[in-house]
Formats: sequence, structure tokens, C-alpha cells
Amino acid sequence: MISGEKLKKLRLMRNLTQKELAIKSGLTDAAIRNYELGNRSPSREQLQKISEALDCDISALINHEPNSIFEIMHIIFDYEKDMKFRPLADDGEITGLLSNDVDFNNFLIEWNEMRKKHYNDEITDEEFEGWKLSYPKKSRFLK
Repeated sequence: MISGEKLKKLRLMRNLTQKELAIKSGLTDAAIRNYELGNRSPSREQLQKISEALDCDISALINHEPNSIFEIMHIIFDYEKDMKFRPLADDGEITGLLSNDVDFNNFLIEWNEMRKKHYNDEITDEEFEGWKLSYPKKSRFLK
């Protein structure tokens, strides 16, 4: 469930030691160490405390490992109605995925802006990765 690698990356981005994160989240440093090493997984309640201490969404700490591109396609099918997804076609050629969901579209706008800043060296690799791991907490649309 939890990605030890993402947990460690976010903790280091926040300039926290395992002990400091443990104190902020009300857990032990041994628990944080075990989560980062993949030896244990936190409960939903513990995961919530960690995400609050790191100022991120729980989903930023979770392993998302689809088995194939087809699994991603089926996720899109599953959310087609709720997210109002549909293929975007221009002259019969598929050029993208369209959504009428405001939050999803705002995410795409902001992601594109951050990708451009990263490409133009306005932000570092670490800042771009930090933005992605902190989304949606750091989103300018959700403040």
C-alpha cells in the first residue's frame, strides 16, 4: 500500500529526520523506518497522520503500480462517467483525453505549467518532483 521510497523522498524534501517525522505524526521512529524499508505498512489512520505531518495527500504516499497499459485504460473506463472523460479527436486522429470535470482540468492546466517551468529550467528536478508529490495540497486552484 505505502511506498517506502515516496515516503522517504517526501520526508527528505521536507528536511525531516525519521525521528522528527515520527514526532510530528505521533508515531515511533522505528515505525517510520520500517515503513520506508517496506517491512511494514501503516494503518489508514497512521497513514493519515503521516500525510498530515508531511503536508501531502495520502495518495502521494501510495504505490501505484498498474500491471499494464490496459489496467490504466480500464481505470479510465471506470471513471469515464464520473470524470466525464472522452477521447479528443482532430480530423479522426486521437490527440488527447478530454474531461469536463473542473478539478481534473485545473490539474491538467497546472501540470502543464509546471512541466513548462521544469523544461525551461525555471524550477529544478527536485522542485518539480516536490510539486507532484505535494499535489493537490500545493495546488494554486485548491487554496
